[in-house]
Amino acid sequence: MCKGTERSHMHHIIPKYMGGTDALENLVEVTVEQHAMYHWCNYQLWGNKEDQIAWLALSGQISFNDATIEAQRLGGIKANKTFKEKMENDQDFFKKISDRRKELWRDEEYRNKVLPHMLKSQKKAIIAALSEESRQKRLDTLKKIGHQQGKKNSQYGKMWITNGTKEGTYRINKTDKIPEGFWKGRICYDVKPKGKTASTYNRMWINNGTNTKLIPKNDPIPEGYKKGRS
Repeated sequence: MCKGTERSHMHHIIPKYMGGTDALENLVEVTVEQHAMYHWCNYQLWGNKEDQIAWLALSGQISFNDATIEAQRLGGIKANKTFKEKMENDQDFFKKISDRRKELWRDEEYRNKVLPHMLKSQKKAIIAALSEESRQKRLDTLKKIGHQQGKKNSQYGKMWITNGTKEGTYRINKTDKIPEGFWKGRICYDVKPKGKTASTYNRMWINNGTNTKLIPKNDPIPEGYKKGRS
């Protein structure tokens, strides 16, 4: 609503995300500045993300469009958390959802509709997971939490060697001499998905003994690199 040239808002005393309603007794008329301050105070008191988003938008620090996107994202996170908790604690609900998913997957029309999207998403996820940045993040995380570090690692004291073929790839002790015609690295076996849907389609692994990366199969192998995955 407006009063002359001064704009005013209706603020929910009990926020809607906490169960508040649009009843008149739960509303108070405030200026934009007051509205921002109310949400800032609420955020300081309870630390709820909803109040932070409202405060940032009302104080002009983010656009209302960005605030809407953030609120929708937050709603999705909370909904997923609630769904997960219900799946874990309510066996009847879990069975109902499980049966419904099986029923849908038996429907050929449904499978044909969702499968292309699933394969597309899977391909993107695999490519992202194989990037050097993702690989380094995984290594940093494993090191931080001490997972399979040192002697706990199944690869401890071992190394992969290859002669450039899948069949000629195996592990030896790091102290062993690398046989003639072999070098450090690994040629991986085919994994699903195959063909053009695979992230490694028309690509090959190369390594220089330290770094490993995927390159197009038709590209020349850079100096210092050989075929295989370290």
